[in-house]
Amino acid sequence: MKDQDVKIELGAVQETLIIPLWARAKEAEKSNPILCDGYARDIIKSIDYDFSKFETKYMENHQLAWSIRAYNFDKCIRKFLKQKSNAAVINIGAGLDTSFQRIDNGNVLWINIDLPDAAALRQKLIPDSERQITIAKSVFDFTWIDLILPKTKGRSIVFMAAGVLCYFEPSDVKTLFCKLADSFPSAHMLFDAMSRFTVWMSNRAVLRKSRMDSSALLKWHLKKASRLKKWISSLKVIEDHSMFSRVPIQEDWSKKMVRDIKIAGRLRLYNMIHVRFS
Repeated sequence: MKDQDVKIELGAVQETLIIPLWARAKEAEKSNPILCDGYARDIIKSIDYDFSKFETKYMENHQLAWSIRAYNFDKCIRKFLKQKSNAAVINIGAGLDTSFQRIDNGNVLWINIDLPDAAALRQKLIPDSERQITIAKSVFDFTWIDLILPKTKGRSIVFMAAGVLCYFEPSDVKTLFCKLADSFPSAHMLFDAMSRFTVWMSNRAVLRKSRMDSSALLKWHLKKASRLKKWISSLKVIEDHSMFSRVPIQEDWSKKMVRDIKIAGRLRLYNMIHVRFS
């Protein structure tokens, strides 16, 4: 990191990238964290932003959920890199994600894609390096594809979209998936997806109660990955499980927390999905 007291000047949707950063930093402060992200904790200290808006009882469960999401993505990408150590990870809507810092295997090429204002903030706080680069474009500005093709030649490709797709209109999500499948026919994709009920609850309890702009409300939901075959008939579902089903219960979690996690898992309210375009 270079600057101290970096001010946040982002659009309404991009501003939501601050929330998972805060969640990971808070988790790192715990005595028994599900995810220890010291890098996120350090970034928080260098940002001029009112994080007190997130310090509410409504955010307690959600803070853990965002940390669990990062835990799941780390686990999936590590598994992929064990099989394809020289892979390229394309991080869609990267925001202030610090996955690369947590799981770099010394060979992976990491490409972050995000809107120009979010990318500019990322460069201030998490500068690019030899194997981690940022492309300042909308993911729907498909000129980024021509930019990464030479860089990813000879590498297996896995896309990741953590907490991103839910902000897009369903028609836009379909366009994105079909474009990726057409341009990268053997690539993998990891993403999270909420049920319709979870989207409604998140809009009500998280964004509004944390005083985020209403234009950042969630839009897309998906409960079963198999439904994506309506868009791409050749798509293969490799994994589709509850975000909470493969996370070890921590001793310091409250009974209510454990109960809520188990209920969310049974009802498939929030899921981790791994597909392959083939």
